[in-house]
Amino acid sequence: MSHARARQAIEIMLMAWAASRPTRVANFEEGFEPQQDETYLQAFQLPGATTCRYLGGEAYEYTGVYQVSITCPAGQALATAEALVDELSALFQVDSPLSRNGFEGMITEPVEQGPTITESATYMVPTSFTYRGVADQSPIGA
Repeated sequence: MSHARARQAIEIMLMAWAASRPTRVANFEEGFEPQQDETYLQAFQLPGATTCRYLGGEAYEYTGVYQVSITCPAGQALATAEALVDELSALFQVDSPLSRNGFEGMITEPVEQGPTITESATYMVPTSFTYRGVADQSPIGA
């Protein structure tokens, strides 16, 4: 399934970027406990429709939205989250290639900031971008 390969290609870029910063990325596959007054990211893939535009069904086209939510402690200046939006925009530019195990794609729409969502102890600024790619349907490793 190539939505998984698209996600992996995006996450490799995101994790490499985050490794060079003090900002952690919460991973639902691992335990994550935010530290007090920590700004951190949460990432989600929202797969879209899978289509086949090729005779013989030899390759499928995958599209989707990838969301990166920036969670900040209440009281922290919104400028902190906005700076991270700018950095994510530079990282995930339109036409940036995505490649992973037979999936070849790219980012098709720029990073867009959503509305700020406030809670008592934190606020979240969601960002998202779209991707599209094609993958052959041969078994991985074949």
